[in-house]
Amino acid sequence: MSTPKIDPPAAPSLTRRRFLQAVGAAGAGAALGVGAARPAHSLANREARVDSEEAIKDAVPCIARPLPLTDVRLTGGPLKHAQDLDAAYLLKLEPDRMMAYLRAQAGLAPKAKGYGGWDSDGKSLAGHIAGHYLSAVSLMYAATGDARFKQRADILAAEMKTVQDANGNGYLGAQEDGKKRYAELANGVIRSGGFDLNGLWSPWYVEHKIFAGLRDAYRYTGNKTALSVEKKFAGWVEATLAGLDDAQDQKMLNTEFGGMNEALADLYADTGDKRWLALSDKFQHRAVLEPLARRQDILGGLHGNTQIPKLIGSLSRYVYTGDAADGVAARFFWDTVVEHHTFATGGHGQNEYFGPPDQLSAHVDGRTDESCNVYNMLKMTRELFALDPDIKYAEFHERALFNHVLGSMDPEDGRTCYMVPVGQGVQREYQDMFESFTCCVGTGMENHALHGYGIYYTAGEKLWVNLYAPTIADWKAKGARLSMSTNFPEGETATLTITLKSPKELTLALRRPRWAGEGFRVAINGKPVAALPRPGAYVELKRRWKSGDTVTLSLPKTLRMEPLPDNPSRVALMWGPLVLAGDLGPERDDDAPRPPVPVFTTAERPVAEWLKPAANAPGQFQSIGAGRNPGGAGQAMEVQFTPFYRLHRRTYAAYWDLYTSEEWTKKAAEIAAEQETQRKLDAATVAFAQPGQMQTERDFNQQGEETEPDRLMGRAGRRGRQWFSFDLPVDPAHPMALIVTYNAQERDTRIFDILVNGVKVGAETVERGLTPKFYDVTYAIPSDVVSGKTKVTVRFQTAGGKEIAAVYGIRMIRSDQAR
Repeated sequence: MSTPKIDPPAAPSLTRRRFLQAVGAAGAGAALGVGAARPAHSLANREARVDSEEAIKDAVPCIARPLPLTDVRLTGGPLKHAQDLDAAYLLKLEPDRMMAYLRAQAGLAPKAKGYGGWDSDGKSLAGHIAGHYLSAVSLMYAATGDARFKQRADILAAEMKTVQDANGNGYLGAQEDGKKRYAELANGVIRSGGFDLNGLWSPWYVEHKIFAGLRDAYRYTGNKTALSVEKKFAGWVEATLAGLDDAQDQKMLNTEFGGMNEALADLYADTGDKRWLALSDKFQHRAVLEPLARRQDILGGLHGNTQIPKLIGSLSRYVYTGDAADGVAARFFWDTVVEHHTFATGGHGQNEYFGPPDQLSAHVDGRTDESCNVYNMLKMTRELFALDPDIKYAEFHERALFNHVLGSMDPEDGRTCYMVPVGQGVQREYQDMFESFTCCVGTGMENHALHGYGIYYTAGEKLWVNLYAPTIADWKAKGARLSMSTNFPEGETATLTITLKSPKELTLALRRPRWAGEGFRVAINGKPVAALPRPGAYVELKRRWKSGDTVTLSLPKTLRMEPLPDNPSRVALMWGPLVLAGDLGPERDDDAPRPPVPVFTTAERPVAEWLKPAANAPGQFQSIGAGRNPGGAGQAMEVQFTPFYRLHRRTYAAYWDLYTSEEWTKKAAEIAAEQETQRKLDAATVAFAQPGQMQTERDFNQQGEETEPDRLMGRAGRRGRQWFSFDLPVDPAHPMALIVTYNAQERDTRIFDILVNGVKVGAETVERGLTPKFYDVTYAIPSDVVSGKTKVTVRFQTAGGKEIAAVYGIRMIRSDQAR
């Protein structure tokens, strides 16, 4: 595919965390071997980690080592296309703009106007994009050999040295009042929780991105200035935390801090200086790590991407030190997330948070699958395979890469997504790539430079092939070059050709995917391999190979249903490793209603009987005689399906409800009864206000203090920390009542009062809950409150020092007509 031009696009409004509200790639086809032979982005390739004799030897050696990024080149297919789009984007960004706030906070004049969004000044994540970008161009240099990326890395490393020298104490930071807030921290003043530390938004998270960028510039491009700056930066961290005792350290860690334990452990590995390992100890969040080391799943209610980097840090520390608790915690965490919290696409979480284990049915709708989370889970996955080459890691790598990661980038213009939802009637959260600079824009910069990493692993005479993608790879230790041609993921064949200087006895271990059942074939030079392992195992081919030998694979993909653990009738439709998404129409504005989502009356039939492939369109399917419109008297409503990663700029569903004919007859009667109840309610309604929607809030004169919009499961709402109100019409000729819609999913207990024209009509306590469920509460309004009125003010205000729960609907009704 050609690489489309990326221009600054007009995108939907930014999706920000509540804390923020409250406070054409040249060289992409470069020849193998170009560029420095630096290590891959991993624990797994540290034998070539640095040129220094000071680097440590790992306490836990890897069993399998991935071929480094420098030795693998993508040659085609969707992974190469995504890499090209990312490379073009990186070359359009301006290092001087990323450094603007770093320079300003050091007392230096910016060389260009800073970027906006989350990287702007004020209480933002200013500075995080410079770190992400430094990692991304360093990775892209290794992945492509294009010297322009090394030049960018060199520029940023030099600029960071200039800023650090101006600060004079090793500090690197761009957040407003950062120096002041860190000084407070050094003096034992700690106000921490969620994303806030002493009034800054996740400051150690930002510093981790800068640390990681410096590390990657050193490891991938050989920039020794980056290592020097990193060491001085770590010295500043050491001095800042020197006066804090253990209890204060742990209190500090109640705020998101990224992977600071990983960054400092990596610095120890690169330099051999045990100071940095000891400093890494200060970022070991025991409230999370110790239960995981005891194999306790405590993830429910925790912020997803706050936790994953901590466990990547634990895994790094395990490799460097052999500490068993770190290793157990990291492995148990990965197993728990993948086996008990993950959706079919390889992503997890709703509204950025983990829910209860194995209770996913109520969590598929709304804002699910944050892209940062999947980036970090894949980072862990590659490392874990290196330590223990279990096929489960390769299976997850394939699933998450070919569904979520590819699905997180618009293949037309390269925009990346914050959320890549999996629910019903959802759409992707594309980012403005030149304005928003959210966390997922940052990890997206790095993600698509990593596609060649983890395809091949080696150990002695053995090479594992974990993924099927068009590549050329050098197995330098054996003087072998591997060329893979394939039309995967839509196609079903792959051919691996080996080129050798002289014949060698080697073992090629080719993954037989768990989804590749009957019809899976392997042939060497056209001769079929007779003995094949079960699905979900490796085909090990040990022989004396000569140059020009080929291995061909048939990888037939069949249709199947993958149910949720707590609801076997809610399923994702799979075609091999690919999730199929159903097209429900064009993208819609946030305020537009969700389109009807069909159900399928097919529970007693194999999926291949009612989901048929489209002619001459690989990956396209059509439901036949199965879809029903649940809101339209059950009339037929068929759906077109396409691989999840390919369906962009559309409203879609990835999970579907299935019914038997008998179940659907019963369900249709229930829907009809609900519609009749709703008809009566609509007839009794004097007014309905939809909090969180701009037009309705203007129509009903929304007012408030310390309040902001909310969105859950595709529905708008409003929450607050002081009060908010709406003016609603009434009909004084009838008794009036107020119906308010809440949701059971709240992150903390909410206590608040409901007043109508200053008279309290209700007091609510909404307990902390993890499972989303909308529900209504009715409040009778005294007749004297509405007597002689045509309009009243409905006010929600805090009580007991707690916040107001999100309100998703306010309905004024004639209570005598609603029965």
